[in-house]
Amino acid sequence: MRFTSFGAIIGATIMTACATADEPRFAEEAQPAAPEVYAKSQLQEGDWSSAEAALLGADVADEDQVFAKLNLAFVYSTTGRREQAIAMYRDILDGRDNPYALLMNGEPRRVKTIAKTALERLADN
Repeated sequence: MRFTSFGAIIGATIMTACATADEPRFAEEAQPAAPEVYAKSQLQEGDWSSAEAALLGADVADEDQVFAKLNLAFVYSTTGRREQAIAMYRDILDGRDNPYALLMNGEPRRVKTIAKTALERLADN
């Protein structure tokens, strides 16, 4: 498993939609550094408006943008903004980056696999 940067490790361990659960879940954070960048506490509390504001206002390194996008797409899908979520997931799939993210259950998944699974779930609903 290859992480592109320390930031990617942090991003990979912070709240991404879980591809193996019956409902979307987040990956847990393994490293306590900079959780506010990915709106960890807001997402765990279900404070979607604060999570969205934190993600949109986050100063995220270019190589870590994919993790913030993944979390923002999750917020969009959770708050009923299906078209915005679909656009964000497609943006992830169209991008060059495909690092691993650790799911809540500790399993690694590529961010594109997570995005693809989320798109499939949105299509089913």
